[in-house]
Amino acid sequence: MLLLPRMPRCGRLVGMMLKVALFVLLLLPVPAIAQTVAPSDLSSCEALFAAQPDKEEPAKCLFDLSREPGERDRAASRLRALQRAHPDNPWLALYTGHVDSDRSEELYRKAAWRFAHRREARGEVLAHSNLQRILFVQGRLEEAGAQAELANRVAQASGDPALIARGRIVLGRHLHFASKDLERAYLLLRQAETALFPEGDYGLQRDCLLNLGNISLELGRYREGSEVFRRLAEVAAANEDRFSEANAKFGLASAIVERSHELPQEGELREAARLTREALDAAIAAGHRGIEAKAHYLLGTLSSGEEARRHFEACLAAADAVRDRSFCLNGLARELSASDPRKAQETINQSLELARQAEDYWAMALAWRERMRVSWGAGPRDRAMRDSESALDAIEALRDLQTNSSSQAGMFSTWLEDYYWFHGCLLDGREKDGPGDLERAFLVAERMRARTLIDTLQAARAVPASEAPLLQRRAAVLERISGIQRRLLDPDLPAAERASASRELERLEIEQADLHNQLNRAVPSLASLSRPDFATLAQVRQTLSPREALLSFQIAPWEDMQKDFAGGSWLLVTTREGTRVYRLPGRGEFRPAVRLFNGTFDRRDGSEIIPSVSLYRHLLDAALKELPSGIERLIIVPDDALNQLPFGALRSSKEAPPLASRYELILVPSATLWLSWKGQKVEPALKPALAFADPPPPGAEDGQIRLASTERSAVFASAFRLGALPHARKESDSVVRYLGGGSARRLGEKAAEAFLKHAPLHEYSVLHFATHAVTDDVNPERSGVLLAPGDPAEDGLLQIREIVDLCLNGRVVVLSACSTNTGTLLRGEGVMSLARAFFQAGAHTVVASLWPLRDDEAALFFDRFYAHLGRGLGVAAALHAAQTDRIEDGAPAAAWAGIVVLGNGDVVPLPGGRKGRGLLPWIAGGAALLLVAGGVFLFRRRRGLREGRAATNGRNGPSRDTGSELVRGTPSRWE
Repeated sequence: MLLLPRMPRCGRLVGMMLKVALFVLLLLPVPAIAQTVAPSDLSSCEALFAAQPDKEEPAKCLFDLSREPGERDRAASRLRALQRAHPDNPWLALYTGHVDSDRSEELYRKAAWRFAHRREARGEVLAHSNLQRILFVQGRLEEAGAQAELANRVAQASGDPALIARGRIVLGRHLHFASKDLERAYLLLRQAETALFPEGDYGLQRDCLLNLGNISLELGRYREGSEVFRRLAEVAAANEDRFSEANAKFGLASAIVERSHELPQEGELREAARLTREALDAAIAAGHRGIEAKAHYLLGTLSSGEEARRHFEACLAAADAVRDRSFCLNGLARELSASDPRKAQETINQSLELARQAEDYWAMALAWRERMRVSWGAGPRDRAMRDSESALDAIEALRDLQTNSSSQAGMFSTWLEDYYWFHGCLLDGREKDGPGDLERAFLVAERMRARTLIDTLQAARAVPASEAPLLQRRAAVLERISGIQRRLLDPDLPAAERASASRELERLEIEQADLHNQLNRAVPSLASLSRPDFATLAQVRQTLSPREALLSFQIAPWEDMQKDFAGGSWLLVTTREGTRVYRLPGRGEFRPAVRLFNGTFDRRDGSEIIPSVSLYRHLLDAALKELPSGIERLIIVPDDALNQLPFGALRSSKEAPPLASRYELILVPSATLWLSWKGQKVEPALKPALAFADPPPPGAEDGQIRLASTERSAVFASAFRLGALPHARKESDSVVRYLGGGSARRLGEKAAEAFLKHAPLHEYSVLHFATHAVTDDVNPERSGVLLAPGDPAEDGLLQIREIVDLCLNGRVVVLSACSTNTGTLLRGEGVMSLARAFFQAGAHTVVASLWPLRDDEAALFFDRFYAHLGRGLGVAAALHAAQTDRIEDGAPAAAWAGIVVLGNGDVVPLPGGRKGRGLLPWIAGGAALLLVAGGVFLFRRRRGLREGRAATNGRNGPSRDTGSELVRGTPSRWE
């Protein structure tokens, strides 16, 4: 049995605990107005009813009075009596449903029907909302979802902004609690947020922020979630709402704990504990038993020993709901796992059973996750293996409930520490248990890599014809987005107008994302796809050539916040001969090291050499020393910060050549995708290449003199003018000159977005972009390639949301622009970059950059690249040759190290070399070469005869080799 340190005590359970805190609010009836002043006595309510029997106020007056301790029974009894006397009054039916739990469903349905008949949208939305609430609590999820959809639809039709916001909150809340389509729920709440702040109803503001904050955590948007909970704490305090203030503080603590799993930081435990104690105090003062239980749970995870056990027991004592008890038992089982494994196993089994009774997929996944960890401590090993596989299956079942790729990726990323943990357990025990675990560990890693990209490429691209109106609506929104962005790209736009346009852009982006989600739901669901066949080590070994090695990285912490085992970092190196495993430093060491290393290249003074040696030693030294002879290509599957590491610049010593001059290097998102791309047959293109170069930058006008730009970068909505890229034109000339055979280039105004979107791109082997680029880490969808508009409906910014709609059919895309393989790093998926968008559009190979490129250096580099590509080399071989050329030219590492090949580097755009030169030039060239060779031969023959005679005569003349040997170093700046 593998013995590991004490099991981790914090995890995804924290986020789910906050979800249940919101469930407490779901148990409460949905009133029409969040805050009211209690009436003084029953007579005032009677007077209201006498004056306005068909209005809401009398019924609401009685309901509010029924919540006052002294008047509860009398007010509730009078409300029931009035409802029986006036069965057609929908307001009486609605509010009687709030106090008469036995008849709630009947009364809410009657109220909804009457409100619809009277065309009273507000009352109908409230009735559907309350029906959704009670149906959900009863476990009738499909019926509850139908009521939520009805509430949203009626609200939308009303045209009332406040009511529309309420409808979106109801539907978003349902999707959230049902764990379905979190991205749609997130967008609905963002839309509601824009309508409710700053002047909206407080009750709706509170509900919106509570749900939005929790969904942000579940999608891995921890900083956004923290900001939402901070705002909630402020508005709750301003409205003296201790109940919601406790929720907010617990949310802030949860965000810290969740974020710390990715990269534990000193001091975060203390801050999380402080906030949780404040939440506990606020919960006790407000009588909020749900948050009281959750606060005790979180304090238990942040402590140890007897103190932790006391908190978990207090959690169980305060927990009223079945699912709450499941969470408390999870925490208690983790605490018991070190001291009493048998009791821990019994406790976690109780938790799993409760989760099953509640039919809560999220709770079941959490319980399975804890059972996995308890099983590894309680043994036997084969049972731990089975439980671990079941835990991953439960996580992926939860992932499959999401109908949108964005929510799948975000939600899945928050569970990846469990994959890292299991992967580390398998490798940590491999010496005892043989190579079988090596195969299993590799498969676990592949199950977490680039899953959303794999599923997206698996899914059908076609949208049913019936969805043409939806396509038209999305196209119209995209056109409006283009119009806003045209204004924002104007450097002369006044600040006030810029701010207004930015707000409108955000609103339109939310609308576009919602329409995109609807289109996703129209095509075959991602969840309905069969699970992909993940790559195995056997398949990788079979596919690799004798000259290739695949390097698969896993980068995780070795210890979590409580100093327990967290999976660790590993490198698996596979060749045709087998697989070797190497331990690496943890995630916390690599992230700052890569960031600092990348920052040295801008200096152009060789300061990157020393850190390159250090990174090489920690990452590759042992592995590359043990490679079989003949390995010339490294296929690298990076992880975490290594996605942004320029591997080609690493070197074994200060004097040694960089890795780029020793090996062809290819980066792939996963071995599964690498095998898929290599196995797909792509139809040959009719023409070699299409190049786009030097479109006019934003703000340029006809006839305007533009300053040349030194770098190919831009910042969206920046208030400065970008210059022309004169070297980009020369670069496009290199594309055509070396590839020939029908290659085309589009320059200046002709390098247009409108042309690109309608061009038959499948006719070209290579698409080359020598342009400015935009990278937006905060809003990745805004990242794009800058082109000329080419049409009044376009803005000239080909963004990620538009790139993914292209049809590239296995083509090669070369992005000779700044930072085209950088962006938001999403664990498991890699970098949300422009390069990734082109893969989603169907490209099999992308050449991209990790940092800003100087215009002149980019032109020189790609001149060499296309010269080698034109000789018939594959993309990886051509890039390797171009990097070697630039190294020998003495170019600084900044000029070549950041340019990488992604995907299938075997692709040969021009098999056999450039076509279309004709036979006569080859004949003439061959004849000239023969003449030169003949002259050299005769010269050397005569020189050799003279030297031979001198040696025979006893002279001291040099031999043919002495003194003629050239010492060929690698001239470069750092020497």
